[in-house]
Amino acid sequence: MGFLHSSSLFPFLLVFIVSFSWPITSSADIYGDFLHCLSSSSISNLVYTQMNSSYSSILESTIHNSRFITPTSPKPWVIVTPLHVSHVQATIRCSKIHGLQLRTRSGGHDFEGVSYISESESPFVIIDLANLRSVQVDVENEVAWVQSGAIMGELYCEIAQKNRTLAFPGLLFRKYGLAADNVIDAEFIDANGRILNRKSMGEDLFWAIRGGGGGSFGIVLSWKIKLVHVGETVTVFSISKTLEQNATQILHRWQYISYKFPDGMYPSITISTTNTTTQDGRNLTVVVTFSTMFLGRANELVLLMQNIFSELGLTSKDCNEMSFVESILALGLLPNQNLEILLDRNYRVSFLVATPSFKTKSDYVKKPIPEIGFQGIWSQLLEPEARGATFNFVAYGGKMDEFPESAVPFPHRKGNLYKISYNIRWREDDNVNSERYIAWMRRFYSYMKPFVSKSPREAYVNYRDLDIGKNNEDGYTTYAQMSVWGRKYFKNNFDRLVKIKTKIDPENFFRHQQSISPYFG
Repeated sequence: MGFLHSSSLFPFLLVFIVSFSWPITSSADIYGDFLHCLSSSSISNLVYTQMNSSYSSILESTIHNSRFITPTSPKPWVIVTPLHVSHVQATIRCSKIHGLQLRTRSGGHDFEGVSYISESESPFVIIDLANLRSVQVDVENEVAWVQSGAIMGELYCEIAQKNRTLAFPGLLFRKYGLAADNVIDAEFIDANGRILNRKSMGEDLFWAIRGGGGGSFGIVLSWKIKLVHVGETVTVFSISKTLEQNATQILHRWQYISYKFPDGMYPSITISTTNTTTQDGRNLTVVVTFSTMFLGRANELVLLMQNIFSELGLTSKDCNEMSFVESILALGLLPNQNLEILLDRNYRVSFLVATPSFKTKSDYVKKPIPEIGFQGIWSQLLEPEARGATFNFVAYGGKMDEFPESAVPFPHRKGNLYKISYNIRWREDDNVNSERYIAWMRRFYSYMKPFVSKSPREAYVNYRDLDIGKNNEDGYTTYAQMSVWGRKYFKNNFDRLVKIKTKIDPENFFRHQQSISPYFG
């Protein structure tokens, strides 16, 4: 199966690898010594080398962007799949001893693949946390402990099985704040292998790991989160309008009012292209889909929308009442699927990424885009390279306006009307043309510059984009160079993150192309 089932096989494997895979070189010696270090930690059956028949399947199991599954993509020397915190500690210790870079992968959703690839020629190791995925829900105290290897669907389902009126606040940020705002403790391992919680790590580090960018400070093994109340019934609707159905005018109006919607609403928009039949035959047009999840009944929502957004024309026939966990499927465009699909680790949520290869960018909008600006957007969306492009607008406001920018590293609070994610997708077998699609995305991103935030042009760290800047491959990046991308993600919080990094990991053991680095001048 690819596992090294017996520790007695490990010495033989070392001899085989060192003797036959390379000439006797320093790299081979480091490799063999590293494996021997792991074998002494009794985790040999959790180690996958490139000699294992299961190596490729393990590597690709949670890669959600096939742009990084190519013959030339850098691959780790070793993948470790820990079952216990001691296995993580051992991998950190052995990597440090033998000078190997480390990547930590949980869900594998990093948009630029930094949790499982490296642009450096130096050898690296992956700690894959997929086996550390338990979810423990405490209904009485309305909290949950969630290991980092769990996917969101596992969390949603486990909560729903215990109580359908409690929820993880992820999508409900307009009412309860971000997920990071609702984290109350964590289990964390630093570069020295110490196991820390909120009390022992201190408030500075606890602040930094709640949104300061994964892979910078250490490894979070689990989170303790507050659960929030959602009621037994929520209402969901999705209404699509083409350009011929006044989509431009309705979208323009949405910008002015969506951030003022009651905080129990989650308003979003998806923009893409579709074929439509007109008097001239089949033509390509733009379609704008207005979606909302509402914490309440359909009749309340219809009356509310008639009063504040009558232009959309919402009626009771457009609305569907359901439980909160069922709304996750509805918003993922899977309204008739069983909840078990949320447990499928290979499933790609359709409103984010529906095809294997993609490039994503993000922006924040503080003033409504004029209609003439949308006309320019439509003309570019109708270009041939953009057939796989999708844009998502997510309204802010509500509780988000009440948190200071420094509450957690995520700074994008009051003053933002909505967030935009730009996605362009293509088939895996079309990866040879990936630069063509990425070039289109970059041109479009340039077009949007006058309409979005400025000084800095803000970006969302969870929609990582290496185009906005990255670190040097040797691990030594100046403060000025790092600031180019750091302030776009974190604004003034960037300075505090650098100070914390310099204190907790001065040797920059945990690093990648966009990790927070210690202060090197």
